[in-house]
Amino acid sequence: MSLTKKIILLLISFLVLSILSIYGFDYKKFLSNNNLVSFEGKTNLGEKNIIDEISELKNRVFDSFNEKETKSFTLELIKKDGVVEMNGLFSNENDAKKVSDILNINREGEYKYEDNRVLDDDLLEEIAILMTPFKDFFADNSKLTVVNNEVSLSGELKDANYKDLLDSILSRIKIDLKTDVIIPEIGALDVIDKSIEENSSITDEKIIENKVLDAKNIEESKEITNKSIKANTSSNASSKLNEVQLSINNILSTKKINFERRSTAITADSQIVVEEIAKILNDNPTFKIEVAGHTDSRGSDSLNKQISQDRASSVRDVLISLGINKDRVTAVGYGEEFPIAKDDENGLSEINRRVEFNILGE
Repeated sequence: MSLTKKIILLLISFLVLSILSIYGFDYKKFLSNNNLVSFEGKTNLGEKNIIDEISELKNRVFDSFNEKETKSFTLELIKKDGVVEMNGLFSNENDAKKVSDILNINREGEYKYEDNRVLDDDLLEEIAILMTPFKDFFADNSKLTVVNNEVSLSGELKDANYKDLLDSILSRIKIDLKTDVIIPEIGALDVIDKSIEENSSITDEKIIENKVLDAKNIEESKEITNKSIKANTSSNASSKLNEVQLSINNILSTKKINFERRSTAITADSQIVVEEIAKILNDNPTFKIEVAGHTDSRGSDSLNKQISQDRASSVRDVLISLGINKDRVTAVGYGEEFPIAKDDENGLSEINRRVEFNILGE
């Protein structure tokens, strides 16, 4: 064995023996035998207990060699009065804010903090995809929870027509998701459709059986058929409208419309967002759209109305410049009338300062 290897081996052995000696050393016995500790457990040098100091130092040194156990964060989103409230267990306040920002939701709720609670950014990005349907499709008291990185979605849909759209979104989610979704009872339009189909079936049977149908029955049959066609057309249009609205909402869930400082002109990044929305509208040229401007509660009502109107009009002008017929687009400034989050004590809320695009129909 070379001299260099012998020296390295001796150093490693010395280091191991030193660590074992320090860890196993009985400080209390040593200090007592050397009269450094009184019978009351205090040092002769002062009030502070030197044994506790040394023990604490030793624990800190050896604890650093042990990897601390980490746990996943927990999250509970509840829809109340049309607003999503967030509760959860996080490592610190900054993590709670990060979750709120990624999901673009109100931070009002009950937070608890515990060391070593770790966020899963990939999981949060997938949950963010669920936020638009959760806000738009589900009724109050619906819940979205994350426990041990397991995601659960439960609640009742506002309308049975949302089911197919929700299924389409869930099929693109790359996480295991437990669902307990209640589909509301069949709507009035569906009842009418069913009644028309039954009546049409009865009429057809009578035609076959009797081989005779007078002029009056022919007109009634035509009227029933026309009603059925109109009802089905209306249902298809409603489904398409919801699909277009969802596509726009998905874009806005991660890309907010922002404006230059003290200006109604949109930023360069927001120009790209409006271009994406304009493409959807150009692909669906029969639908009209409302550009809705909203503010937080800071400032007077009249000023907030004016600011929101000016900014909504600015976005409308951009859509028109991108080829959208001006007769299809209206701009409305609602000011602070429709908050989706609670403003702070100064009336500020980044979430409430927003521009929405509402599909109005054909």
